[in-house]
Amino acid sequence: MSRLPRWWKQAAAAALTLAAAWFLFATIRRNWAQVRGYPWHTDSLLLAASVVALVAVLAWGVVVWSLVLRRFEHAPVRVGTLQRIWFLSNLARYIPGSVFQFVTAAQLSRSAGLSPVVLLTSLLVHTALSLLSAVVISAWTLTGGLFPALPALWIGVAATVTAVLMVHPNLLNGILSLIPRLLKKQVIRWNGSWGYGIALLAAALLSWAMYGAAYALFVRALTPIGTDAVPVLTGVNALSFVAGFLTPLPGGIGVRETAMTALLHPVLPAGVAGVVSVAARLWNVAGELIGGVLAMLLWRGTAAVDPTSDAAAVPAEPAATGDARDVMR
Repeated sequence: MSRLPRWWKQAAAAALTLAAAWFLFATIRRNWAQVRGYPWHTDSLLLAASVVALVAVLAWGVVVWSLVLRRFEHAPVRVGTLQRIWFLSNLARYIPGSVFQFVTAAQLSRSAGLSPVVLLTSLLVHTALSLLSAVVISAWTLTGGLFPALPALWIGVAATVTAVLMVHPNLLNGILSLIPRLLKKQVIRWNGSWGYGIALLAAALLSWAMYGAAYALFVRALTPIGTDAVPVLTGVNALSFVAGFLTPLPGGIGVRETAMTALLHPVLPAGVAGVVSVAARLWNVAGELIGGVLAMLLWRGTAAVDPTSDAAAVPAEPAATGDARDVMR
């Protein structure tokens, strides 16, 4: 089956973006009186703390990526160098097509001793861990909070067991083996054990728990919501990320906000939820910008490859065809 023309994909993405933007606009406009009458407040200290926490969460995500990279044969790369690659390339993901993001990541990775095939495969594994852990934490926090009629315990257990099974090396490598046929991109084998995969899954779960806490600080900096809503907010943040990621839109823009608005509705009034979801996008961008600036300043002069490791002599894998724009969101 032939692929759709590029302009079809761009038109579909534009239509989806417009539909999501219209939904948000209509929700806020329809409930404008509600928005104006809401007891908004701005706690500068909490807002600053939420941004600091967000930058820390994003940096922790790069640490998890570095742990994924340990199970591939390549010259070891310092975490500081990975922070630069991640943050600087991540800033370009809002450009339609995310081409500039891949170009930036590929160039920085090549100078750090990472071949395109290692970059792509490690990001695929890291993305899979992020999505699985987001679903798991959403299952535990949302089914009991937003959907009390559902069997929260069994849904949480089922999601956790499924995620643990999914990180089994045989299953993970089976999924990776489909990539060359489906996406026409070369990947390599994942060499991690099942126990190592479970440990990475736990690290990714910790990342979403930290992200949820930062998001809760952000929401509490604007609204009088209580601390008892933190678990639900954690799930809302994680599940809205999954919704945005599964769309072809750059950064999941529009869809992520739409999903967040719908999920926040039981916690906040509809119009207020729409405003918070839009503000959350700006909050995320601010964290990424600050993280990118810090990555440039703190790790500008660090060596890319760790010279003390024997693995520094390991040659890079052959270059892969294609790009990583489908996973680098």
